[in-house]
Amino acid sequence: MRSVAAALLLLAVTSGGAAASAAPPVARCAAARPVVSGTETAVEARVLTGCTAGELVVFRAAFTARAHGTSCTAVAAELEPDPADVPQWVRARLELVCAPGEKGLLGSRTTVEMYDQEDARVATYSFGDSFIEQNPAARHLWTVEFVGGLGELPVPVDPAVRSSSGSVGWGTSRAQADHSVYDG
Repeated sequence: MRSVAAALLLLAVTSGGAAASAAPPVARCAAARPVVSGTETAVEARVLTGCTAGELVVFRAAFTARAHGTSCTAVAAELEPDPADVPQWVRARLELVCAPGEKGLLGSRTTVEMYDQEDARVATYSFGDSFIEQNPAARHLWTVEFVGGLGELPVPVDPAVRSSSGSVGWGTSRAQADHSVYDG
């Protein structure tokens, strides 16, 4: 009798534990600090964003922004996570400052990868901005915002700003850029 009761208790504990572990793991999103490199004529910033469900990576995005000009001198980056207890998205804000002389160019490329148990899906998208400036002393500021995560992303601050977005499965990302010119 004792062994039957022990077996029933073991079965109840095991099945209760199995039911609890069968629940989908909570997803969490995070980003690495942006990596910035540059020369006298170009500056590049890279941001990696990822979301996990338990130990499994379910979404990953790599964003690269590159500004070209005759003198690119400053880059700043700021990260903002989803304020929820369990973050579902991460925002990176990049500021690229150049004094381009006659011509300048901003380009970006984003690769979004989504993983599930059967396969991996990939989407790549990009956008660019170019201009010709006659005043070599003019300063150009590109503000690039990149948001990546699962499900719904926060609403863009200014939907009229140049933007591009992509999604794969539940993973979604958006990059948008604003360009300002300051005289000398």
